Amino acid sequence: MDIKSKNYHRLAAIIIALVIFLPSLAMMFIRPHYISRQKEEGQISYSNTDLMDQLVKDTYVLYAEEYQREHGSDVTPFEIFFQRDTSAENSETQEPSSEESSSDAGSSEETANEASTEPAASEGTSEETYEDDISSIADDFQSNLYSQWSEDFSAIRSFIEYEVLDGSGTTLDTNQSLADSQESLYDSLDNIQTNSVLNTDSGYAFVAVIEYGKKGNIESTTFLTHEKDNSSQALNELARSDPGEYLRDYYYYSGTFQPPQDRIYCFAMTKTALEAYSDYDPSILYANSGYDTTADLVVLFMTFVGFVCAAAFLLPFIKVLETGNEKIFSYPFEPVCLIALCVVSVAASVTANPGALDHQSIRSVLISIGLPETVATVIQYLWGLLGWVLIFAVCYWAAACFRHIFTMGLKEYLQKRVLIYRFWPWITKWCRRIYQGLLHIDLRDNASRVLLKLVLINFIILGFISLLWYWGLAALIIYSVILFLLLRKYVRKIQDQYQLLLQATNELAQGNLNGTIPEDLGVFEPFREEIDKIRTGFRKAVDEEVKSTKMKTDLITNVSHDLKTPLTAIITYVDLLKDPNLPAEDQKKYIQILDQKANRLKLLIEDLFEISKATSKTVQLNIVDVDIVSLLRQVKLELQDKIEATDLLFRWQLPEEKVVLPLDSQRTYRVFENLLVNITKYAMPHTRVYITMEDTENHVKISMKNISATELNFNPSEITERFVRGDASRNTEGSGLGLAIAKSFTELQGGRLEVFTDADLFTVEITFLKP
Repeated sequence: MDIKSKNYHRLAAIIIALVIFLPSLAMMFIRPHYISRQKEEGQISYSNTDLMDQLVKDTYVLYAEEYQREHGSDVTPFEIFFQRDTSAENSETQEPSSEESSSDAGSSEETANEASTEPAASEGTSEETYEDDISSIADDFQSNLYSQWSEDFSAIRSFIEYEVLDGSGTTLDTNQSLADSQESLYDSLDNIQTNSVLNTDSGYAFVAVIEYGKKGNIESTTFLTHEKDNSSQALNELARSDPGEYLRDYYYYSGTFQPPQDRIYCFAMTKTALEAYSDYDPSILYANSGYDTTADLVVLFMTFVGFVCAAAFLLPFIKVLETGNEKIFSYPFEPVCLIALCVVSVAASVTANPGALDHQSIRSVLISIGLPETVATVIQYLWGLLGWVLIFAVCYWAAACFRHIFTMGLKEYLQKRVLIYRFWPWITKWCRRIYQGLLHIDLRDNASRVLLKLVLINFIILGFISLLWYWGLAALIIYSVILFLLLRKYVRKIQDQYQLLLQATNELAQGNLNGTIPEDLGVFEPFREEIDKIRTGFRKAVDEEVKSTKMKTDLITNVSHDLKTPLTAIITYVDLLKDPNLPAEDQKKYIQILDQKANRLKLLIEDLFEISKATSKTVQLNIVDVDIVSLLRQVKLELQDKIEATDLLFRWQLPEEKVVLPLDSQRTYRVFENLLVNITKYAMPHTRVYITMEDTENHVKISMKNISATELNFNPSEITERFVRGDASRNTEGSGLGLAIAKSFTELQGGRLEVFTDADLFTVEITFLKP
C-alpha cells in the first residue's frame, strides 16, 4: 500500500511539473519568434516610440555643436539655449521685405530687451531661488538634460544620416558621404517620396525633417515612412514642447528656452541601420508602447496563468494523487499574495515590452564574451525557459495556497492563514482608543493636557504637509475637509449626548426613577454618576416613604385585628354572664377567660405605647452601670416556669466575671425578656437553645440561637418591624411587637440587634460597644 501511494505521489509530481513546464516552453519559443516576425514585417508605429523624441533632442545637440564651433567651446549649453542674444542671429539672415524687416526688427528688439532685462530682474528679485544661484540651475541643465541628449545622440550618430541646412538651403553640417550621391538628403526628399524607396532592402526605413523658423518657431515637420500613421503630427507636437519646463517647475526659473533659429534638420536611417541599432538599443523603438500586437502576447500569457491556476485548484480533487495538502502550500496569505502579484506583474510587463529581455541581446552578450553561437543560443533558450518555469511555478504555488480558502472555509482560513487577522483586534483596539481619546474629554481633568495633545497632533500633521512642497496645498485642502468632517461629527455627537442628558433629567423630573442612560455621554460622562446619585437618593426617599406608608397601613390593620380579637371575646363572655340561669361553674370559667383577655388587651396596649415612644425617641432612659451577666440570669429565673414548660434544652455560656455596661436596666431587661419569650413561643420542642455571651476588648455580643418550629420563609430584616410575626397565621399569642420593641430599645442605648436565618436556625445577635 505504501509503494502504491508513493507511485501516485510521484505521478502527481510529474503532472505538476508538466503543468508548469509546458506553458513555460510555449512562452519561451512563442514570444521571441512572434516579436521577431513582427519586427521583420516592419510593423512599427514610430509615433509611439522614443525615436521621435530623440530626433527632436538631436536637433538641439547639433545646434549646440554648431554654435560652439562658431563662438568657441567655452560657451556652455545653458548659455546657448537660455542666455544667448538672438538679435545678432537675426541680423545675419538674408534681408527681408520692408514690412517683414520692421516686424522682425521689432521682435528682435523685444527679444533683446527681454534678454537684457533678465539680469535686471535678477537684481530686483533676489528673493527668488533661481536668481540667487543661477550657476546651480545651469549645472543641473547641463548634467541632467543636455548630457543625456548628447549621450543618446552619440549612440545613434553612427547609425543615422543627418544634414543641417540654413534657411536658404545651404548645407552647414552633414555626416552623409556625397561621393556616393551628389544630391543632398534634403534635396532628394521628393525623389525618395516619389520613387517609394522607403523600407526597401536598399532604401530608407524613415526620413524625418524638422524646420525651425527665424524666431525659433516650428514651421514644418515631416516624417516619411511606408507606414500610414500620424508620425509627422507626433513629431510636430514633440518639437513644439518646451524642455525648459523642468527648470521652471523645479527651480521656478523664469528664463525662456531658445530653440534653433532658421535651421532645417534632416534625419534618415536605412532599414539595415535600423535593425542594427534596434539590436544595440531595443528600447528606442519599444519604450512607449512598442508593437500594438504585444497585447496578444499578454493575453496568451494570462491564458497560460489561468491554465496553471486551474490545474492547481483541480488536481487535489483527484484523490489518488494525494496532492494539495503539502506543507509548501500552507504559507500565510500576505507573503503569497505579495510574491504572486510582483512576479505576475513583472512577467506581464516583460511580455508586453518587446524590447525587454530580448533574446538577441542575451545571445549577443554571450557571443561577445567568446562563446560559440550554438552554445550561446542554447544557453539563452535555457535561461529563458528557467525564467518562465519560475514564473509559472510561483503561479501554481500561489493558486494552491489560495485553494485552502475553499477547503478550510473562510473563517478558519482567516484565523490560521491571514497574518493581519491575528493583529486586527489589537489594531482596531488601538485605533479606537486613539479615536475615543480625541473625541472624549473628561471635564474633571485638566483641560490644558487635552488641548496640548490636540495641538501636538495637529502640529505633526501640518509638519508632514509642509514637506510636500507645492503638493502641500492640495494636502492642506484634503486635511481641512477631513478635519471639518471630524469636527462636524464630533459636534453632532456632543449634541446627541446632550439630548440624552436632557432626556434623563426630564425623566427624573417627571418621577421616573428607574430610567437609565444606556449610551455613552462622551464629555458629559461625569454627569452620569451625579444623575445616578440623585436617582438613588430619590429612590431611597421614595422607598422610605412607601415603606412608611405601608407600615402605617399594616399598623392600623394589625392593631385593629389584635385589639378586636380580645375585645370581641370580652363582649361575648360579658353577654353570656348576663344570663341569670348560667351555672356557677360556667360563670367562674367565663370570668377567668375575661381576666385573660383583659390582661392580653392591657399588655397589647402597653406594648403599643412602648413601641410608639421608642419610635418617636421620646423614651427617657435611666443609664446606670449594669452587670448584663447578672441581668440575663435574672431574666432566666423570672421565666424559668415558661422555659421548663416548653421541653427546650437551654445551653447557657455566660462569663463567670461581671460585664458592666452603661445601660438602662429596665429597658435592657425588657429586651432579654422579649427575646426569651419569643424562643419559648416559636422554638421547636425538644430542641436545644444556645445562649452565649462574648466579652471582647471593644464590645459585648449576646447570641441566642434556636430551631424554629415553623418554616422560616420570611425576610430576616422585616421580622423586627412592628406587628410582624414569624407565624403568618397569627395563631400564637403575642402582639407582634416583641422583636420591634427589643430592637428599638437596643438601638436607643447605642447597641445593634440583628436577625439571621439559616434553614430553620433562627439567630438573634445583640452587640453593645464598650465605652
